Amino acid sequence: MNNDALSGPPLTTPGIMLTVLLALLPAIAVTTWFAGTDWALRLLAMGSLALVLEALALRLRGRGVALKHQDGSVLVTAMLLLLMLPTALPWWQSAAGVAIAVIVGKHIFGGLGQNLFNPVAVGYLGLMTLVPGSLTAPTSVLTADTQPWVASVMILATLSGGLILLHRRIIGWHVPLSMLLTTTLLFTGFDLALNASIMVLVALFIATDPVTSPGTRTGRLVYGCLIAAVSAVMAHWLSYPASAAAAIVCGNAITPALDQLIRHDRSMRLPREDRQ
Repeated sequence: MNNDALSGPPLTTPGIMLTVLLALLPAIAVTTWFAGTDWALRLLAMGSLALVLEALALRLRGRGVALKHQDGSVLVTAMLLLLMLPTALPWWQSAAGVAIAVIVGKHIFGGLGQNLFNPVAVGYLGLMTLVPGSLTAPTSVLTADTQPWVASVMILATLSGGLILLHRRIIGWHVPLSMLLTTTLLFTGFDLALNASIMVLVALFIATDPVTSPGTRTGRLVYGCLIAAVSAVMAHWLSYPASAAAAIVCGNAITPALDQLIRHDRSMRLPREDRQ
């Protein structure tokens, strides 16, 4: 990979996280425009909470707590979780979800590169378990009455950020493409226009987490198809974000098996220290 000055931040872990945060800005800006300043303030508050929880976890583990010892991954986790959660969710529930994602999803397994499950998915499912019924409100600013152009803006904003990650080679195309194609084929009677922005967010920013996804091209294609298929089944009982989060956790659980079964293609594997 080319890490010269014209190619953006160096592809160290903090550099990757900074790039992901920048790639999320279009989706954050559009959501703020439609959801209002309260949501923007919530985003800032949850990001600050994530950093505080990270510092506490590092201190308990005997690590340095200064910002220089933090890699920025908890900010990415908090931003993604807030984009997944209903925009009108009470603040304390958003805080609970962030706490679950940071403490249970990341640090209980030993921190960055050691977590078995995607922290965003863990935070979402943990909150859904802690406060049943809390995530039944509309997940984003989109509703059944939303004008088509609004949905298009949300989709394009999310997609533009994902394209940045693809261009920088921070993510590969295998998981997003297989997941989006399989989802489109399997979700019959599913309001794609209403949920497409969340679907693109999951496919480009969450399912592509290299720590919890397979390390081979073939494995990632299978992984993306699996997430889409499990989501399609679970969507009969859950909202799309909830079914996608559950599917990602299921996919994370079988990732070691996929890596064992598919041994012939190791060229896509990243060093664990450079994984999100």
